[in-house]
Amino acid sequence: MFKKWGSEMENARSGNNGKQQPANPENTAVEVNDSVKTAAEKITVGKKINTILKGSKLIGNINVTCDLELSGDVEGDIISEKNSNIAIKGTCKGNIETREGNVDIDGVLQGGDITAGNNVTISGKFSGGEVRAKGRIYVNGEFEGRLEGNEIEIGSNAAGRGELLYREYISIAKGAKVDVQISKAQQELKVIKTPQEQKVVDMAPPDKATSKA
Repeated sequence: MFKKWGSEMENARSGNNGKQQPANPENTAVEVNDSVKTAAEKITVGKKINTILKGSKLIGNINVTCDLELSGDVEGDIISEKNSNIAIKGTCKGNIETREGNVDIDGVLQGGDITAGNNVTISGKFSGGEVRAKGRIYVNGEFEGRLEGNEIEIGSNAAGRGELLYREYISIAKGAKVDVQISKAQQELKVIKTPQEQKVVDMAPPDKATSKA
C-alpha cells in the first residue's frame, strides 16, 4: 500500500528506484492508500476497468459491463447495464447512464444527460442537460442544467445556473456562485388497486313453503 506524497508517491508507483516497471499483463487492480485517492479512483478501485486513454477519440455509443475510465474524447452515449461506475476525465458529448453505479465528471460532459442509480460527482464541467441520481449529487465544478437527486450538495468552488430538485436534503456552501431555482420533489404516489366488489348470488333452491303461495 502506498503511503507517500508528491514526487515520492510517483516513485512508489513506478518502483523504489524511480524506474518505470513493466505493465501488469493481467490488469490486476493496485491498492492505493484511501487518503490519496481522487474521486474517480475511489469509484473504480478493486474492479476490472475499461480505460480509454488521453489522445483517443471514439465516435459511437459505448456499452460497458465493468467500470469505465475515460481520459480521451467520445461522441456518443455511454451505457452500463450493471452496477458499473463511470469516470469522465476527458470529454464526452452524449448521455451517460448506469443502472446502479456512480458517475464522476472530472472532465467535461456536453449536451447530454446523466442517469445514475447511485451518486453523481461533478468536479469538472457539466453543460446543457439533466442529472438524475437516486443517491447524492455533489457539485464543486461548473454546471448548467437541471439536477435531481435524493441529496444535493453544492461546494464552495461551484459555479453555474439551472434548477435543483431534491427529495431529502440540500446545501449550498458559502462562496458558490450559482443562479438556481430550488424546489423539493414530492414523494412518488403509489397506486393501490382495490379489488372490485363481487356480487353474491344465492343459488339455493327456493323454499317450498313460500313457493306454494
